Formats: sequence, C-alpha cells, structure tokens
Amino acid sequence: MSTQPPSADALDLDAGTFIQGLPSGEGKFLATTNFKKLMRVMRNPRDLQPTARRVGAEALQLEDEASIHELIQRALAGSKKANVARYADYIEGVTLQDNVGVLPPMHLWSIEALEIVPQPNGRQYVLIPDDVRLLAIDGETQLTAHFELYSRLSAEEKKRHGEFPLDAVIHHGIDVQAAQQYFHDLNVLAVRPSTSLGLAMDSHDPLMKVVGILETRIPYLTGRVDKQARQLRKNSTKVITVQTLRQMVINVARGVAGVQYGARPAPLDGIDMDDVTRVAHDWFSAYFNEFSAQVIDREGSLAGTPAVLAAVGAMGNQLLAIPSEDREVARGRLLSSLRTVNWSKDHHWSGIAGTVQLAGGFKVGGTKEVAYSIFNVLTDEANPGYKRIRTVGSQAYLADEHATPLVAAEAF
Repeated sequence: MSTQPPSADALDLDAGTFIQGLPSGEGKFLATTNFKKLMRVMRNPRDLQPTARRVGAEALQLEDEASIHELIQRALAGSKKANVARYADYIEGVTLQDNVGVLPPMHLWSIEALEIVPQPNGRQYVLIPDDVRLLAIDGETQLTAHFELYSRLSAEEKKRHGEFPLDAVIHHGIDVQAAQQYFHDLNVLAVRPSTSLGLAMDSHDPLMKVVGILETRIPYLTGRVDKQARQLRKNSTKVITVQTLRQMVINVARGVAGVQYGARPAPLDGIDMDDVTRVAHDWFSAYFNEFSAQVIDREGSLAGTPAVLAAVGAMGNQLLAIPSEDREVARGRLLSSLRTVNWSKDHHWSGIAGTVQLAGGFKVGGTKEVAYSIFNVLTDEANPGYKRIRTVGSQAYLADEHATPLVAAEAF
C-alpha cells in the first residue's frame, strides 16, 4: 500500500480550504494566500464586534466566535475604526491601480491544530476545514479594509482584488493565553515611527514630493531638514523639521487655514501643485536667505518657529493668487515688510505669538493656536499689532508700561 502524499490534483477540496506555504516551527505556517480564500475562512471583523446584530442560523456560532475575539483583539472603535476607510483606499491603490506600496502580513489564529498536507512537487498546504474560522491576532484593520473595499467594487474589480497575493502567518494549535501574548508582542513591543519620519517616508503624499524638491533646490535647506524630530533640539544643526516644512507648503496651497490639517492629508483638488512648487521655492528661498541668522537663533528669535513659518507659508498663498508676471514685485513688497519686523522673543509679541513668562523667557504658542494671529500682524496694516511687532512700533510698545497685550485671533 502506497504512503505517498496525494498529488495537487488529488487534494480533497470538499474537506475545506487549502492554503499554500511553508511550516515554520511548531504551530506556525507561513502562507501565501489572497482575499478570495480569506473570505472562506474568516469573518468580516465588523460581524464580531460587541454591538453587531446577529440573527439567523449562524447567530449562536457568531456569538461564540465574538466572545473569543474579544479575548484576543481590541474593539473596532476610535482611531482603529476611523482608519478602515483610509486603509481601504490604500489597498485599492496597491491592488487595482498599481500604486507603489506594501500590504503587511496578517497574523491569523486557530485554536485547533491544522493539518499540513505536503506534495511530491515540494509544495505544502495547510488545510482549513469548513467548520473552522480563523481570527486575526494582528492585521485586523487591514482585513476589515479588504471587506470594505470588496463591497464597493465591480465584478471585474472584485476578481482582481480577490486574487491579489497576500501574505499571512497562521498560528494554530495554541491556546487563548498564547494568542493574547502574541497580540501583546506584535502590537505593544513594536516602536511606532514618529509622525515626522512617517511623513518623510510617504512617497504618495503630493505635499511631500514638493518638500523633497524644496529641500534639494533651496541651498539653505539642503541637508538641514530634520526628518525624525517633532521639534528641533537646542543643539540641532538642522533648521526646520519636515513637518513644519510640509505645513508651510500646505499653507502656500491653502492659505493660513491650512494649519487645521497638520500632519493629515490636505484637500488639493483644483490646485496646481507645479505652481505651488514654483511659488514655494521662490518665496521660501527669499525668506530663508533674508532671515538666515534669525531662523537659526532659536533661543532669541521667533523667525524660525513653526508658528511663524506657517504664517510665512500662508503669505505665499497671496503670491499664488496673482498672475506669475506680478509675483516678483509682490514678493519683494512682502519681503520689505518683513524686514521691519522685530523678531526677538519679547513683550511686543505677547498675546500674538505666545506669552512672556513670570519667571522670565517667552513661551511660543502652538501652530494651530497662534498662526492666525501671527499671519494677521504680518500682513494686515489695519491690525493693531502690525506696527507693534515692527521695529518702531515694538520700541514704542516697550516704552509704554501700561500696554495691554493683544489677544490672539480666533483660528476658525
């Protein structure tokens, strides 16, 4: 009697779903699969949430699965839930639009030990019986996004998306406590990159493409953009963070209202990004060349603070709004106005860019808090603070012991 394993043609497809891959130690299988197969062996995570409505013949089975799901996963709520739609858009770009990107392997789990079926040609399969459902230990947001995307696609798109290769690690024959530990190790031990580094690495962000061009073409910025720190350290040799430079670009495109987006994607529909790049290059070059010393004086000057740079970026939006042949003269006029500004961190900026501390020193406000008021005093001659922050006005203000600090303008 032959003991040779069955050929691929002889796999009993009625026994369940066969997924190709390689065993990797006890209870772990490195799988190459696709969403079409995952739909057979996994539930939509939305159906396993505590608030999900469960009716019909599978209601009791779903209740059992949902109770186990709660033990090894967090609820689909808050930022995790909000990320599903964005992730679905990303998956659509990778699977259907040939965008550059990667879908991380999902870590899947079965409390039951699964059968590994080797083949004479060297291929190996794991068998998921029809009555077994895998749960996601890690990658559940991606899985939910696959279901979300699949529900809105045409028949042809469903086929392409469903057959796109996906990697997964299938853990099987391990108990709930081990699965909980795996969840901990996969989610808690990992160090999330900083927002700045995440932005710097995002080649899909059209704003980051502009940032890259500016860093390369503006000598003052070349090699001096910090791509990791959220704020520049005292002894840093950099002059600006990538997040601040990106905010400047957003504000060229969207005006001072762009500060509301921060590190989030900003709507750019109808905006000519090539023109934004030209305006940003010429305006930022002029500003950094003119105020190079003040920008690097982070202790005594406001000129290089994120809030001021955001306002400076918004001034570029004024240039974007006028014909290209008029921009050089307008740029010179804006620069001439900024030359009269007293950038020192002192009382004349109190209530506009921040506050003077009782113990001494000046505390600069956050970009969203004070960029509007800074923009107003830099650009609006009718604003009470316009003269106050300029050389003559600031000296007169300091001489007036009874001067009342201005209140920062409302952001929205």
